[in-house]
Amino acid sequence: MEYAFSILMFCFAGCILLYSGLVVIFGAEFIPKKWAAKITDEKAYAKRFAKILALTALAPGLAGAAGLLIDIDRNPFVPILILILGTAAAIYFGLRLD
Repeated sequence: MEYAFSILMFCFAGCILLYSGLVVIFGAEFIPKKWAAKITDEKAYAKRFAKILALTALAPGLAGAAGLLIDIDRNPFVPILILILGTAAAIYFGLRLD
């Protein structure tokens, strides 16, 4: 179970990337609460939403890579800190994404 955190983070990042790809392919119909936003161009909205999802998938991917490179038994908080900071950075840059 030494690599459980990394495996879970890679699976989570892969699922987010898969969902991002499905949103690009099938459009805004795969966005559950699209009725809450006033969408003028559904294709552009879905593409931007997918970009933000793909950017967000980087955070667990980086945390998973850090879990492989850093000994979790000695430094258990480093991969978690990378996950939290990566998510915050993804939100910050996702809001400014065109």
